[in-house]
Amino acid sequence: MSRILLVDDSPHAQRMGERILSDEGFEVVTVTTAESALVRLDDVDPDIVVADTVMPGRNGFDICYYLKISPRHRHVRVILTAGVLDALDEAQVQRVEADGTLRKPFEASALLAAVRPLVEAAATARAQTEHANGREHSPAGAEAKLQRVPRIAPFVALVDSEQVRAAVTVALDAAMGSMVDEISQRVMTALAAKRPEPRLPDAPSVPAGVPVKLELPAPPALTEVPAAPAPAAAPNAETVRRVTPVRVRSSSLLGLDITSLDPPDGR
Repeated sequence: MSRILLVDDSPHAQRMGERILSDEGFEVVTVTTAESALVRLDDVDPDIVVADTVMPGRNGFDICYYLKISPRHRHVRVILTAGVLDALDEAQVQRVEADGTLRKPFEASALLAAVRPLVEAAATARAQTEHANGREHSPAGAEAKLQRVPRIAPFVALVDSEQVRAAVTVALDAAMGSMVDEISQRVMTALAAKRPEPRLPDAPSVPAGVPVKLELPAPPALTEVPAAPAPAAAPNAETVRRVTPVRVRSSSLLGLDITSLDPPDGR
């Protein structure tokens, strides 16, 4: 299975390119920066690199230039990409010896038409490189290699601070999970060691046989509850006097029976 390294800082371009190429059976690895691409070249070992020419910092031109002068990656084919509205310097494309160019957004037919012939060329170049390396490892090949003057600078000459930073970033990302777990465990251990244990106050020692007098706290004083105020008299209330009616008979005077005052003899 051919491997393709897709270098683009656009998430949309990454998704589109990965979907189109994966559906055709290619193994696709995506990165967002040129620095990350240079660091991952050895572990990905791609046959084709599809790199964007418009990215902050290093771009597809820098990746292509490095691949073309690196003996370990001379079989890799490079396709440079750019947006529809982005300028693509043809002179720069020829200077870095790119194997093809492509406009974004990716169209499946155009992307596959550019990739398929380069996959075959990369496989052929890889086989030739491995065969040449096998001859160079023989005694005669090693002696002939020593007599040749190298035409390109060694790999170490191309390493700069940005590549070192990218390599450190990748290493930290891989080790971040274990580092967080270890630091968290150490913090919890330190907190547990410094946490004071609760202690109860020591009881006073009492000699044997001595009675102990317990003093209970005095109960709280009772407070007088103020009497409820008398209800206020309703305003404009009039006093009502109840009069009992007196029943007076016609044969009585002031309530006295006047018949009893008549003389007995009729006078």
